[in-house]
Amino acid sequence: MKTIYSIICAICIVCGLTACNDDHTGSIDVSGSCLVEKFVLNGQYEGTINTEKRLVKVKVPVDFAQKGDMEITSLTVSAGAQTNMKVGDHINFDADRNLHISNGDLVMDYQVSVRNDEALMSLFILEGVKGAINQQDKTITVSVMANSGIDLSNATFEVECSEDATCSPASGTKGNFTEPFQITLNDNTATTVYTVYVTLIEDPIALFVGDAENIELLNDEEKAAAKWLTGNIASAAYASWSDVASGNISLEKCKLIFFHRHCSSYGNYNGFAEAEQGAMTALAKMKEYWQKGGAFVLGRSAVNYAIALGAMPEDAYPNNVWGGGGGEGSDLMGDDPWHTWAYDAAHPLWKGLTTYPGAPENAIYTLDNGYTICNTTSQYGFWDTYQDGKDAFEAKTGGRALTGDNSVNAWELKSANGEFGKGGIICLGSGLYDWNSPTPYESIYHENMGKIMLNAFDYLTK
Repeated sequence: MKTIYSIICAICIVCGLTACNDDHTGSIDVSGSCLVEKFVLNGQYEGTINTEKRLVKVKVPVDFAQKGDMEITSLTVSAGAQTNMKVGDHINFDADRNLHISNGDLVMDYQVSVRNDEALMSLFILEGVKGAINQQDKTITVSVMANSGIDLSNATFEVECSEDATCSPASGTKGNFTEPFQITLNDNTATTVYTVYVTLIEDPIALFVGDAENIELLNDEEKAAAKWLTGNIASAAYASWSDVASGNISLEKCKLIFFHRHCSSYGNYNGFAEAEQGAMTALAKMKEYWQKGGAFVLGRSAVNYAIALGAMPEDAYPNNVWGGGGGEGSDLMGDDPWHTWAYDAAHPLWKGLTTYPGAPENAIYTLDNGYTICNTTSQYGFWDTYQDGKDAFEAKTGGRALTGDNSVNAWELKSANGEFGKGGIICLGSGLYDWNSPTPYESIYHENMGKIMLNAFDYLTK
């Protein structure tokens, strides 16, 4: 019996091998390749080919305005390959186009991009201080504290500019900024000269305050928020809590203090007070500032500082607290944008925000497609703290909700004299008020964040 079984197994193996020899996998033709070897438009603009990224980039002069009708005058691909574009085709390259290549059973797509030469600066940083770039007159203004310790005669600068542009002097080198300093960007036919002006600030108009000695030593989230303030509000500066506590920085002309803290959330106010020793050391100065009519914007975990100032009761600490502080993020956004609801859509804080087609009037556009959020949230939940809801919450805190669904993402507290507006406090407690993303890209959300901050500055100080 065992011998018969062995014979049957041997027959099956032979039949299996025969079947493998007779299969049809050999009919797939992968002998060729699908590479772009040459791509020329209008007889003179040859593309740079990146096979790894499957990208063909064609550069045209800065003033070239005929991208809507360009002729393919040379196209060389792998032997035997077929393409959806042919020599002699006239194509609109105002937008990127897809070059489809097939060779037997091999298929590959390349993105063809036509770009004008461009030499524009997108970011300027002088010793950690972000400059405000005026693209119209090609000037950069950097506000530096007079007591910053920066040697302006030999200061390091960093530049971010158009993808193919070169910078002279080179980014990362030093320069003399005691007088107007010129930086030249060049990309073939495009040349732009920017002039940097440094303004020494004796009395800042606005301050971002943090634990670090300078902006560059802050964590990424706080650094992004601080650089926004110093680069977008004239005579704004960064100061450490020790500078404030020691009186090393003047608050005489300061109208607004921005305190944004991204860290592991606190379960109660005592946790905040114990962890934020720098902020608590400067508390006497901050209380005096607020009593004189100074205004605050408090972000994320920093909303607890409203309790320290005496603007909120201690038992009203954020009770919907979650998230981490290590720069973590996950791709939360799909094709549909996120928004939160404004209780008062007419409030000046929401003035001029970009929204999306068909959005309700009271929808505050928060996050857009592709955004990765560093999420740490310190919110006030109506359902936990005050069972009677929003009215009881506002009565208890002496504030009013500006946005929220089941919880308050933003709210306004009265000033020291008991009035809303000038000298008050705007709290942006939710993780939605995010200044830094693990995926670097420009977004409508960040445009709106800037508008919200400028609106807050105008509303609280003017």
